[in-house]
Parts: sequence; C-alpha cells; structure tokens
Amino acid sequence: MIHYRIVVSDPHTHLVDVSIEADVEGAADLVLPAWTPGSYKIRDFAQHIHGFHSAQRFEKVDKNTWRVNAGAGKLRANWQAYCHELTVRTSHVDDEHAALVLSNMLMYVDGRKDEPCRVEIRAPRGWKVACSLDPAGPGAFSAPDYDTLVDAPVECGTFEEFAFKVAGKPHRLVWHGDSNLDLKRFKRELPKIVKAEIDMMGVVPYDRYLFILHFTDDGKGGGLEHLSSTSLAFPRWGFRPEDKHERFLGLVSHEFFHLWNVKRIRPQVLGPFDYERENYTRLLWAMEGVTSYYDDLFLRRAGLIGAEKYLKTVSETGERVQETPGRLRQSLADSSFDAWIKYYNPGEHSANATVSYYEKGALVSMLLDLEIRRRTKNRRSLDTVLRLLWKEYAAKGIGFPEGRYEEACSDVAGASLHGFFEKYIRGTEELNYNRYLAAAGLRLVRKAPKKGAPATKPWLGLRTEKKEGRTLVAAVAADSPAQRAGVHAGDELLALGGHRVDHDAWEKRLEERRAGERLELAFFRGSRLSRTRVVVGSKRTGAWAIEKLPAANAEQKALYGSWMGEPWDARKSAKA
Repeated sequence: MIHYRIVVSDPHTHLVDVSIEADVEGAADLVLPAWTPGSYKIRDFAQHIHGFHSAQRFEKVDKNTWRVNAGAGKLRANWQAYCHELTVRTSHVDDEHAALVLSNMLMYVDGRKDEPCRVEIRAPRGWKVACSLDPAGPGAFSAPDYDTLVDAPVECGTFEEFAFKVAGKPHRLVWHGDSNLDLKRFKRELPKIVKAEIDMMGVVPYDRYLFILHFTDDGKGGGLEHLSSTSLAFPRWGFRPEDKHERFLGLVSHEFFHLWNVKRIRPQVLGPFDYERENYTRLLWAMEGVTSYYDDLFLRRAGLIGAEKYLKTVSETGERVQETPGRLRQSLADSSFDAWIKYYNPGEHSANATVSYYEKGALVSMLLDLEIRRRTKNRRSLDTVLRLLWKEYAAKGIGFPEGRYEEACSDVAGASLHGFFEKYIRGTEELNYNRYLAAAGLRLVRKAPKKGAPATKPWLGLRTEKKEGRTLVAAVAADSPAQRAGVHAGDELLALGGHRVDHDAWEKRLEERRAGERLELAFFRGSRLSRTRVVVGSKRTGAWAIEKLPAANAEQKALYGSWMGEPWDARKSAKA
C-alpha cells in the first residue's frame, strides 16, 4: 500500500503539507498529474508544488516528475501545495475550509498506479472531513488504486450537512456559509433527482455518494463529476429568481448523472488515464452532450419542472446554437477532439469557428432519442442505449471502443443510423429539428414578437464590453455587417453616424436606425483614429419555441407522453 498524508496546519497561508511513503527498491519517479479528469485541458498543477524534499537523493527530471533513489528502503518524500483557487477542478484552502482536489497535489509512483492507497487528512481542531472513499481510521481513507483515490475530492471545515437515503444507499450534501438557496426546498428536491436517475439506469454502482457545494463570490459556477461524488460551485446570491434555482437543479442533475455516463459508461481512452498528456476522443458530445440532454429531462421526470418549461429550455438552447456561426464550421466530433485546445480556451473568434459539444450535443442527443423512439414505435430510446452500454462494458469495469457508440444506437434502433451520425455528428449539416420533433407531435417555430413590437431589429454583428469607461468590441460575428466593414475585436467604439456613443447608449442609438442604412462608424484601433462605413443589417425578433402540432395523431401523442412523462392533454403545471 502507498501511504499519503495531507496536513492543513496553517490554512491562512493557503499551503498544505503533503507526504508519501512507499516500499521501493532503487530509483522511482514521482509524477504529478498535468490535468484532472472531467476538465479536458492541460493545467500543469506542478506550478503550485513547492519545497519538494526527500531524505534520499532526488532530482527533478521534467516539469511534473521527481526521481528519488530510495536504495533498499522506503521511499519517503514531502512537499507543499499552494491552494488558493476555488473552482471544482482546483484546490482552495483558507481559514474557513479546505477544498482538496487530490490530483492537484498527490503524486503517483510511476508504474504503480494500480496499487492500493491510503490517505490521511490532518485538519485543524474542530474541522470535519468529508470524502466518498472508504473510511480507514480517523480522518483517513483508502482506495484500491491511484485512479480511485484522486477521483474523490475532500472537503474539510465546519461545514453544514444533510443526509438522506435513496435505493438503500446513503447520500450526503455538505456546504459552507450563507446563500440565497432555499435549503429547505432543495432538501426535498435533491432526493427526487437522485431517484429519477437511479430509476432510469436501474443500478446503483456506489456504496455512498457525496455532494460538495461551494458558494462563490465571483459570480462563477460549475461542476465536476467523480466516481461517487461531485463538486458543485454556484454564485452565493445566484439562486433567485426561479429560473436561476432551476438552472442550479439542472447542474446538480447533470453532475450526478455523470456517475454513470462518463465515469463508467465511457470510451476506452477515458480511464485508466494518462495524467501527463491529452486523452483524445471524438465522443465528448456523447459524454457531455448526452448528459446535458438528460439533466433537465430528469427534472421533468422527477416532477420538478413541467413539460412546457422543459421544452422552453430546449428551444432556448436551440436558439443559442443557431446564433453561433461556428455550428457550420466545426462538427461535434471535431469539437470533442479539440476540447483540449479550444473549448477551455475561448477567444474573440471562438463563436465563428467552434460549437459547444455541450449545447449542440444536447440537441443532437434529443433528436437521436426521438429518432430511436420513432423507429421502434416507442419501444426503445436513448435510455435503452445507455443501459446496453452499461451491461456490455461499464458493468465489467471497461470502456467501449470508439466506434461502438454509433453501433449501439443502430442496434437499439433496429436499423443503421450512419446517415444521422454523418450529417449531425461528423458533419456540420443544419439540424432538421422539425423532422425529428414531429415524432412527438411537436415543431420548432419562431414566435411572432409581442403586439406592437417590430418583426426585425437593426443589427451589426458586434458584441461589446465596457472596460475602464471605454466601449470595446469584444467579438465580431462572421459574415456580419461589422465584419464586412472591417471592424476588429479590440476596437474602441467612439461614434455612430457622426454622434458620440458610450457603452450604455450604443444599442439605443443602433435601434434608431433602419436596415440598409449606411452609417459612419468611428473608433480607435490602438492609438489610431479610424473610420469606416457600415451598412446596417437586420435580425429577426421573437423567441424560438417548441409547440404542439394541431393535427398530431394518436401515435405522436403517445410518444410525447412516454418521452415527457406527462399526457399530451395534461393541464399546465404550476411548475411549467
């Protein structure tokens, strides 16, 4: 067994002391991961490691590897890790708590990641320790191997907690501090989400489950999945109004479902991991997009939102994707493969050249689900595909070959889905929403604007930001009037049509113009004053919506009811 110890002695310094002890003969390499599973970007956590020390002779051989010559005895080494970044993928220590992402600080002995491990957490007096690993003594936990060990975040502090059982298994939620989350309500909702997902998959692959919730003060949030736990971050005062609370529930649903889809139902490359370099797959759309499709659908199945609200959320996602020029330039397969260099490194041109495998992946997953239901007369669905992959691979603890996902979908559908995958996953063809929504008696439409509102509005294709009192161009849409006029990201806007504008007045002045009108645009490019003439374009108004077909037949209505878990003619729910 390889032994680790983490000591949080002076939390105000944001430093923790880490040590390792292992039986080793001769030289051994200690390696720190360069990334953490679930967040597909090389982050070089070794930058936060300081003061490496060993009683034996050692040398650093590359950015994240230390070679120690233990001779014929035990390898012993210690170091410090600096922890001052509160995200779900990094560690944070202060006088209130310690949130430890173990891949940030625990090195493995090269070639021995499959050996049992034990980690002891020594926290300040009065602090509690929460972790989903098997208990191995006071403040200590054990794991069958390194992968399992670092796939379990640790939370220390004087946190509050809530425990409940679903399917006979214990679940625990821990959190620190105040927020405007309605905890009384959330304690009723969380078990319903857990039950809805367990009911669909039909298997509970863990002995216990831990939800760690952090409230952030910078407006940022997110989640990261683990084998038997998840870390969640959400703005402290961001849970209201109702739409924001439901968005939080969707995050919880998303991360919990990952315990099946991605942590166990996964491509072969996603475990065991190579922690030193990129692990490429073209199936992140299936891991993240499919999970994004199900997250709000589980809220519907759990009765936490109505069908109308669910379909509204889907239409909003569709609108965002359709307004992303990159959807026609990057396929979902390529978006998945390039996540390491593009998704986590967005820039001014990203929307023109890339597409989100989360959002477009969710939409394609919905269409795929509806197509499988249509072909099988609603006897099978995407649910069936996931349960099949579970039985064939995940239940055996192995990942599936890259090409098996399409094959499994075709097997379940009873016919080849090659054309679907070629057009919408490996290709960039526009999604034919209504072809697939029709199976459930639905269609996607653009609603007419409110009475008295114009059908179109003036549009230049600029996104602006206010910075130090200046109005800067943050991004320029591809094939937009602004791009054709030669406007660049980074330009400082000064005047429109000969009149000075600031950030607050920019949109108002533009709304006063007509499509086809030629205007002079004045701006600074660096220190140089520039002018160009731009022809005002137009953009349709009115929100997208998914509505029922007036002449839907009995088969369509039945499929809708099965999919939505709500009869076609059900009254509008108050939650809708």
